Amino acid sequence: MRKVELIYLHALLAQTHEYLAERHGFRERFEAYEADEIGPYQIQRRKEEHEAATRLLAKRLAEEVTGNRTDGEDREVEVPEA
Repeated sequence: MRKVELIYLHALLAQTHEYLAERHGFRERFEAYEADEIGPYQIQRRKEEHEAATRLLAKRLAEEVTGNRTDGEDREVEVPEA
């Protein structure tokens, strides 16, 4: 994947996280993701750094959506009907 495409994916996942935190009560902060301080708009960072951040964010979002949290909290997520 090209760096530009990876940054775009990173931005989409970051926006998805913001949406889910706002609308569905997901946690607003992912400490492990934010510890690296690599956001999708820091285009000067290396591709490998964006890839690691994107993978971490995608994994964390998947855990939140499926309910497989690593922090031991159990919560059911209501999915709106289409």
